[in-house]
Amino acid sequence: MNIEMIPCIKCKQDMPKLRLEKYGYKSCVNCSTTGAYRAITTVNGEGDHTWNDIQLMTPEQYDSYRRLEASTRGDKPIPEFNNYDEDDGSNLQGPFIIQEFED
Repeated sequence: MNIEMIPCIKCKQDMPKLRLEKYGYKSCVNCSTTGAYRAITTVNGEGDHTWNDIQLMTPEQYDSYRRLEASTRGDKPIPEFNNYDEDDGSNLQGPFIIQEFED
């Protein structure tokens, strides 16, 4: 099977033409701004008429859902984490320079 490739509009690397034609994406997976989705299972209905369902959420929606669930149960607040994948200059993980001072 021969897959026709086209250049990504951001990085100019090859990506499948089907990605643009079928889904309308103009950038490759690596350049996509869409994060991985998270899923939760929900129980819906009442009594004998219940069913399970899966809800897909963006990472932001999932974090908001987790914080809401924790607050309704009275759990400790869930900390928010910085996204260190994006270099905004706030990553304080290093490299560090060790300086020795004389007393």
